[in-house]
Parts: sequence; C-alpha cells; structure tokens
Amino acid sequence: MRRHATLTLLVAGGLSLLLALGGCDSLTSYNENPNEATSANPNNLLANAQRYLSGEVYAGTNMMRRSNVWAQYTTQNFYPSESRYSPVDYPWTGFYTRLTDLKTAKQIAKERPGTVQNQGNFQAVATIMQTWAFQILTDAYGDIPFAEALQQRGNQSPAYTAQADIYPALVDSLNTALDKINTGAAGPSGDLVNGGNMEMWQKFANGLKMRIALRGYELDANWGDLGGPGDIISNAVDPNTNGEPLTSNADNVYFQFGTSATHRNTYYENREVDFRDDFDGSARFIDFMKDKYGGTADPRLDAYFEQTSNSGRPCEDGSGEYEGFPFALEQGDAQGLYGANPTCGFSRPEAWFPNGPSGEGDSFAPMMYYDEVLLTKAWAADEGLISGTPQELIADAIEASVNFYGNQTSADISGSSSATQNYISQVQSDFGSNPKQVIGEQRYISFYMHNIQGWSTWRRFDFENVLGGPEGGVAGGFDSYAPLRVPYPSSEANLNGQNYTAAANKCSGDFQGSSGSEGGAQNEDEDCRVAWDVDGPPSANAYSAD
Repeated sequence: MRRHATLTLLVAGGLSLLLALGGCDSLTSYNENPNEATSANPNNLLANAQRYLSGEVYAGTNMMRRSNVWAQYTTQNFYPSESRYSPVDYPWTGFYTRLTDLKTAKQIAKERPGTVQNQGNFQAVATIMQTWAFQILTDAYGDIPFAEALQQRGNQSPAYTAQADIYPALVDSLNTALDKINTGAAGPSGDLVNGGNMEMWQKFANGLKMRIALRGYELDANWGDLGGPGDIISNAVDPNTNGEPLTSNADNVYFQFGTSATHRNTYYENREVDFRDDFDGSARFIDFMKDKYGGTADPRLDAYFEQTSNSGRPCEDGSGEYEGFPFALEQGDAQGLYGANPTCGFSRPEAWFPNGPSGEGDSFAPMMYYDEVLLTKAWAADEGLISGTPQELIADAIEASVNFYGNQTSADISGSSSATQNYISQVQSDFGSNPKQVIGEQRYISFYMHNIQGWSTWRRFDFENVLGGPEGGVAGGFDSYAPLRVPYPSSEANLNGQNYTAAANKCSGDFQGSSGSEGGAQNEDEDCRVAWDVDGPPSANAYSAD
C-alpha cells in the first residue's frame, strides 16, 4: 500500500475560495494577490483538492448519471431521464474552486517554505494535479477560462481560452513540473494520491503528456517548441529525458476514498448506505463485451458487472450470464420492465467495495492505469511515431487490465488464462482490417468507470456501432443522439456574461459541427464539438446491435 498520508489532513469544506476567476499565463506561474489567504497549510490544501476533485468525477451524480451514461456503459433502470440526456451538465464551480486551492497552496509554499518538505516536489505535484483537472474541464466544455483563470478578486471576468491554446500549455506545464521533480527527495506530506512517491508522479506526468498528445493529434494548435504530438509522445516514453510513464499495474494512479460519512464516496453511499438500485449495465455495452470479437467474451465482464441470478440483493454470482438493461428507455417502459423481472434479472455494475487497491476505504477513483499507456503506445506505433508492434502492445494492455481487475475484485480472471488469450487472438485478428477502430474500442472498454475518458475516447476515435440514441428517445429537447460536449453552466451568464456569451456563441454558429442555431449563448447547439473532435460522430444514430 503506497498511501502514506491520511484523510485526516483534509480540511472540512475546503478553503472555500471564490470561484476561480482570474489569471495566470500557465499553471506554473501566478499573479501575486494580496487578498489571498496566506495562513492555510499547503499540505492540507493539496489533500483537500485531491479528495474533492476526485469526488467531482467519481460520484453518484457526475459519474453514474453523467459520464457513464454519455459513454453508454450503464443506464438508469427506473428514473431514466438523465440517461436520455436531461440534463447534460458537469462540474464547473467545484473544479475551479479546487484549482484555486492548488494555486493558493503553491503560493503559500513559496511564501512559507518551511511548510513543505521539498519545494520543487510540492510545486510539481500541485501542478500535475491542476493539469489533470484542467484537461478534464476542457475536454468536457471546449474553450474555458484558463490563461486568465485562478486570480479570484484580481480578475472576476476572465476570458475563455481556446482549447487549441490550452493543450500545448498543459504539456508545457507538465514539462515544467517534471523538471522540478527530485525522485530522491521527499514528496508532499499531504499527497493522498501517491503518498509522496515522486517516481509515481513522474510516471503520471509522462502518462498525461501521452494522453494529451493522442487526444490532440488532429488539433489545429501551435505546439511551438514542443514540436507536436508525435514529439511529445516520443519525449514521454524516453527514460533518458524525464523518466518514464507507467510501467506496470503497480504504477496505477487512483484516489482511494475513506469510510467516514464525511469522506466516503457518494456512489458508495448510493449502493451501500442508502441501498438504492438505480443503475444497471447498459445492454449495448454488455452485448458489445460479449459478442464484438467473434463471439469471444471479454473476460473483464466478470469484473465490470454482476451475473444475473434469481436471488435478492446482493445478487449472487454463479449463473455465468450477463444481461444488460436496454439503454435509456422512456420512463414508463423502463419501470414496467424493471418491475416485471426478478430483482437480479439484470446485471448491475460491480461495486468494487469495500477495499479498493489500497486495501482500505470504500471505493477508488481512477486517474490513470498502465493499460492506457500501453494502448497509447499501440496507437503511436501504428501511426509510426514510436517503435513497437501495435498488436503486441494491445495484447500487453489487455493482459494488464485483466490482471488488475483480477487482483482487485472478486472476479476469477487472469491475463494468462485461455479465456483471455483467446479473446486477445480475436482482437488481434480484427486489428488488421481496422486498426483505429480496434484501438479506440479497447481504450473505450478499459476506461469503464473512469470519469469522462471513455466518452472522450468515443469522440476522439469515432468508432462505429457502439453508441447510439436513447431507446426511449432524447429528453428535454436535446438534438443529438449522444452528447458531443457539455454546454456552459447558466451561472456563467451572471458571473462572466460577456466572455461566456462570446464562447457560447461559437457553438451557436458554424464552429465544429454547429448547424447555426439562432438562440445565441442560451441555446448552444448540441452538434457543436470540442476542437480536437475534428471528424465528429461516425453517422447519425450509429448504434447497431449486429
């Protein structure tokens, strides 16, 4: 177990700084602000930000009612309106508040160097956390306050920075953080993610560079001295530059939630405290895992979903069968189907409670796993950006993912089993005819329950016959068969009206798929895409059960 810091470092309720409205040119610099608090402990602020940012992305609402249903991994089985995209929203204020806490922590650490064990390592960890969070924000919304963000009272009306400018700045910030890391010195005592292990932060930063480069490969950006996505990936995998990315499952990065009522995860509360039964596996995703590759089932089914049974909750495994609930039915149909079947007649998501990878706590929020690095290498090798055999790297990625879930859940699966090896053979067989489709599909499968990464993978790779319109139709006047970005929160109209209107109007005109709706900022077109989503979805309502 590598979590050395404890949840007692968390500040109840956080620093409660104002919504991050203000400015810096990069994540590694800030404008001095005499109005900012200077008495808080930077390690407490770091721990608090890690916990609450993780809670924003891995939660009963923002994961189970937002990112999971946008990727169509799971569906609501009784009150399905959110699975039918009513509403489509995502955290904003919570993200910016914690990003501001991280900036403040960096400032206090510089002003009071005796509060941290190693200045460079503390600055690096806080910056890497900011980069991870900012990428999630821009991947959800597109253009966001960034270059002028996090100044609080110094600038309460920050302009929105174009995503094409944000992506290079994120890589630049990661490079600056990597230059600060001293793996031979102590990491922050408030680090709840990697327990102050700076080699882990070095690997995570390189992995994030790879994630950004892959997603931004077709982005019309000025990468400057970074060269471009290919150079960024080559740099990230070169052990002689600034270390390596993740090299085994032991390097997997996640946040482990605690067990107290204050710090436990809200999805855990939904399942284990409130004993609710709101979510089932989507029939589309379960059928995809069962049948996509020549009818050879993905062994991770046993880790991702409960088997069907005639028992009451908790459902008893043993049938060997998996049955998904139809994705996003109309409410009357959903409730009729739910009521007409046994309690465990459909496969719920496996909860992965109570322990998680650290051996304690209630649930864990993934941040990056080793199999993602391998699949990024497979994509880069297929593009000719790095050396390597894509099929072998895909096989290694599947084995790593299966082994991780076999070790961390009750699933009886392993990467060396005949079932896994047969599955890998089928995946490799399909690779020859459509490499990008297979790499995209495998990334999508591996990103299950991983904030917005699965949804972003579908938008980036545009693979066919997986996602489609809700079976009950879209709700609330939504115009697209699946969300392509998140509209800006209405609160921005009051807090930052002029800049908000300018950014939102890009998605009411002719930008990235927008069909020119006439409603202005209050009616962002659902067909509008983020800047790196160059091609858009494969076709209208592309889902096929065949």
